[in-house]
Amino acid sequence: MKAFPEFSMEDNSFWSLIRFISEKLGYTNRRTGLVSSYSPEEISALCKRENINVPDDVIVKASLYLQKRATAINNTVQNNLMNAEQAEKVFMDLYNSRQYDSKLIMNKQSGDKKKVNFFTAIITMIAEEVLGGADTFDPDPRGLSYLVDNNSLLGGLSRRFDGAYPSVYSPKLVWEIKEYYYTTTFGSRIADGVYETQLDGYELKEIYQRTGHKIHHVIFVDSYKVWWEMGKSYTVRLVDALNMGLVDDVIFGKEVLTEWRKILQAVK
Repeated sequence: MKAFPEFSMEDNSFWSLIRFISEKLGYTNRRTGLVSSYSPEEISALCKRENINVPDDVIVKASLYLQKRATAINNTVQNNLMNAEQAEKVFMDLYNSRQYDSKLIMNKQSGDKKKVNFFTAIITMIAEEVLGGADTFDPDPRGLSYLVDNNSLLGGLSRRFDGAYPSVYSPKLVWEIKEYYYTTTFGSRIADGVYETQLDGYELKEIYQRTGHKIHHVIFVDSYKVWWEMGKSYTVRLVDALNMGLVDDVIFGKEVLTEWRKILQAVK
């Protein structure tokens, strides 16, 4: 998913209003289970009730954003998210299509659930295919990412990413993966992951504004149960982070088969 271009110039006050509306009026409709949107009249009534002054044109724009956000999540995102069985089929189809050299990471489950991390493997195999080999990128960085130019250290990130191209030193592209097929409850680890994504985005944005070096930031998200059935409010927060410019792309489930290739071809 790409950001909605008509909201790219909005400042933090606009995004604070979006959070305010979502938190006060609700992220989802409890009757339908869908992500909610609100009319200008409903937003105006909320602001009046809470004694908040917001210009009419900003209220109209906020309503438009909420409508676009709801439509995108209720339709596109929901339909792209996979469960473990669907992800395994996509993985096997790719795995059997050609020879891959990249090491495939196993999940941390036990017993019958101990398998390859399907979504991570799909991401890695497509990267190997598009970039031209397993040694052209780092699919499992064991260190922080740094920006180095002319032997000068210009910036560093606080957290380790799940992948980097061509490496964690002066990467053109970094990505993180939120793959939770076997999770049975929506725990703090998943919620914290959304806030960590925002931290990464602020740091990457600061580096770009200060140095002019752009590092493309991609988030991969999958698990129908977690991101649709249990945690839609956090799916909403990821879409907001995307439109705030804290993430360049959020790839939901099956989008990986098309959008990931486009991103990799663009940064090569």
